[in-house]
Amino acid sequence: MLLLAACATGRPAPPATTASAELDVLTDRLGPPMTNSSGTCPSPGKHVDQLHPTTLPRSSWELAWTETAEGQLAEATVTPDGALWALRGTGPAQWPVQWTGSSWKKLPTFPLGKDPTVRLGAASADKAWVFVESAPPMSPEAPPATYTVSTWDGRAWRSEQVDLGAPPARGEQPAAQGAWVLLGDRSMRWSGTAWQTAPLHSYSYKLSGSTDEPWAIASSDPDAEQGQIQLSRWTDRGWQAIPLPDGMLLPPGAEAPYPNRPWTRIAGVARTGPEEFWVASTYSWVEHEQEDVTMSRSVVTRNVAGRWSCWWGPVDRPDPFVDVVPDGRGGLWAATGSGMFWHLSDGRWTRERAPVGKGVPAITDLAASPGGEIYALGGIGSKRWAQDIRPALWRLKP
Repeated sequence: MLLLAACATGRPAPPATTASAELDVLTDRLGPPMTNSSGTCPSPGKHVDQLHPTTLPRSSWELAWTETAEGQLAEATVTPDGALWALRGTGPAQWPVQWTGSSWKKLPTFPLGKDPTVRLGAASADKAWVFVESAPPMSPEAPPATYTVSTWDGRAWRSEQVDLGAPPARGEQPAAQGAWVLLGDRSMRWSGTAWQTAPLHSYSYKLSGSTDEPWAIASSDPDAEQGQIQLSRWTDRGWQAIPLPDGMLLPPGAEAPYPNRPWTRIAGVARTGPEEFWVASTYSWVEHEQEDVTMSRSVVTRNVAGRWSCWWGPVDRPDPFVDVVPDGRGGLWAATGSGMFWHLSDGRWTRERAPVGKGVPAITDLAASPGGEIYALGGIGSKRWAQDIRPALWRLKP
């Protein structure tokens, strides 16, 4: 059971009221799979770098905003009218904010108590959703968590109970971006007047792309049966399964105690042409030295009219991608968690460090605006993995 609530600016809002509402069915079927997907992706030697980026001495990005208060920015969403939304805070204490062009506007406190905020989505400057974990399980045998959704509509607080059926059995948290929400193996889209539902191929944890063309990303399960659907794209006929390329095997010389159990974690998808899109991922496996050690390397895959090709990064310098967006000119920008921006343009990779002044950057999300600006959200710490991180926003102007 989810609780759908709405909030507003201006004078103090009246107490939330509760009423029941029903969901519309967008579709009750899955879309047809991409049947012409082909191509193999053999992993080269561990030290081979097929990306070989050129590191630029100066960054084209600017540090648009930061302040001394602790916390970070995450869950970036840019709406079709250009509004940038994010969650700000640290740990379970997060709250929704909206970018004004020079600072972050904090909305009036939404009446959902002290439960941890976990996801944010938005359809416009006056319509956004915040998912809150309202009943975390106390033990593995306990029922799954339920979630409350607080909705900003620019006018007043309003509460509706929306029955989505049984919560996810595997304990997945919801994912939200734009006007879409994922909850386990189900999805919802805001039509402008109501929530509409559609089934997913797999239990999915992340949304990428845009409201018009969202991509649902599922976890890679080493124990899953062959043919697990890890990537799906929304079409007018439902969610379309996108088979990843074959042959993503361990690199030569890998001495793995579990050779048939590598896994791939997809960071995001960027469409760069009518029949072309890119997927940024991290490929991992376990090797055994004196103890089991997880090894990882970046892999970027390109699909053109259904055919895959792949480029691998080296194992000795793992710096996983966290997100990827189109650059608006046929290329793309990707970001790593350590604050490195990668740019693909005309078939050539370059990379540049996020400017921080003093400290170490940490990137959580990228977001591309309709006007051509690209934003990177995260924080700046005194050192990598530092606890004293402060929120930061980077911006790339067109």
